[in-house]
Amino acid sequence: MGTCDIALERVHALLKVDAGNGSLYNHLVQLARTLAEEKPKDALEQVEALSRRLKDSSFRASPAPEEAELSLAEKAAEEQQKKYAKGYMQLVRSPSDPTAAPPVLALVQNYLEDAAMFEWAGVGFGKQESYHLSMSLRKLAAETRGLESLRMWGKVLGTCGDYYVAEGQLTALATPPALPGSPDDDVEPRGQGANRCVYWITSGGFEPWKRLPHARASHVQAARSIKHMLSGELSKDVVSTPWFPGREEQLLRAQIARISSTCTLAPRGWYEVDEEAAVKNTLRVVEGASESFPAPEELATQGGWVHAAPFLLSTGKSGWPDLEALEGKISEEKAAEISAQAENEPEKPLLEGIEADLEELKPEDAETGPAWSIKTYGDEGVYASGDGTKTLRVSALRSMIWPGAITVVKGTRFANLYVGYGMKCGTLVGPEKESGLPLRGTLPLMTAPEDIMEEPADLEEHEEPNPIQDEAESDKGDVDEDPDDDEDQVSPSELPTPNPSERSETGTAALLEPSGG
Repeated sequence: MGTCDIALERVHALLKVDAGNGSLYNHLVQLARTLAEEKPKDALEQVEALSRRLKDSSFRASPAPEEAELSLAEKAAEEQQKKYAKGYMQLVRSPSDPTAAPPVLALVQNYLEDAAMFEWAGVGFGKQESYHLSMSLRKLAAETRGLESLRMWGKVLGTCGDYYVAEGQLTALATPPALPGSPDDDVEPRGQGANRCVYWITSGGFEPWKRLPHARASHVQAARSIKHMLSGELSKDVVSTPWFPGREEQLLRAQIARISSTCTLAPRGWYEVDEEAAVKNTLRVVEGASESFPAPEELATQGGWVHAAPFLLSTGKSGWPDLEALEGKISEEKAAEISAQAENEPEKPLLEGIEADLEELKPEDAETGPAWSIKTYGDEGVYASGDGTKTLRVSALRSMIWPGAITVVKGTRFANLYVGYGMKCGTLVGPEKESGLPLRGTLPLMTAPEDIMEEPADLEEHEEPNPIQDEAESDKGDVDEDPDDDEDQVSPSELPTPNPSERSETGTAALLEPSGG
């Protein structure tokens, strides 16, 4: 084989190399065959276009890569997104939809408008979370029968989770009075005292609301003696000293009752006691309250505000048993005991002014009490609006006893909210004037007893039975001798000395002789 043949074979082999989209040899063959079949007149001019068309028709793309599997974290995130979208759609769906819950008939707080007032005071959950809470309250009201009103109570912070709390009023039921000391007496009827309202909690997001049990007087009393951080788990045990007779669910409900009793405020003249109501201590809005709303200058002082919740006595309840209704059911001794307790600690009336709070701790040179702090935000100007006036200022009242409790007012709209750890504080107010101790119930272990006992009487002194001067005489014998028997005593020197053999026989006989004769 000559050199030319070898070179031709190498060129032929090089032309047949396939780089993925065909070889140059096959492309030239197809190009020549197409020119022979079509026989164009200007073949030389069309050879480049024809070559490009043949390349495009024979193009073979690389195969697509295999679809990657999602990791466990990505799958969990995708499921969370689906759950979030589903929960969001359930919240924004109108209750009037025929396929959804029945229409809302209760008075539901417009929390979005109130959230704008709280933002002026530096309190809030953000616009997105506030919108979710507003829609969630609407959904809760649509699903709860017998509901009269519903509002956002606040948020109780915990170590592992938080509680969003909603407050509502159900139709009150007139119940006969319970016998003092009975299990039913530990729980006030619905609509009265600590159970004036019903409370629901949720962990936030789109989690369902759970109704809390009624508050018990024993739980309220025990909660006043401890200081415990909540964890965010309702079923968790409460480890405290003194012992708390319940779980975190009961402690949370007791703290809500205490905070509501102290920190639920209303402008003076907005509510009045409904004397015609079947349930005791029922409030109603005064007719024409909006027209006679206090002026902004008055709302910036403690004199413009009153307590809108019953005061809880030391017993954990808002009142004492009705002795007239219990006549003949309890003994006279028990009735006398209840009367004495009621005289020592009388019930506080509803709608009492907040200027009387901690009045005993008020400094002499102070104009207001130490229990509340008031601050004004925004434009304090007063503008003409129609037939009246309008102001854009926001006044905020903060509790110094329960940090996190706040009441705001703007124009004729006011709202209460609590955001805190659910614990009482004694460092924001002065100590007691007489004892110098912090506010009662703010320390887990008080540094001094509540009542100082009187000094006991001195004990009567007696002479020492064995004086020092007689110790030497007393140590002469194993047994103290009686001076009256000195004449009958025989000295050791006068005793006869026994024979050793007699001593051993005598000792053996004494051992063998039975005792008792």
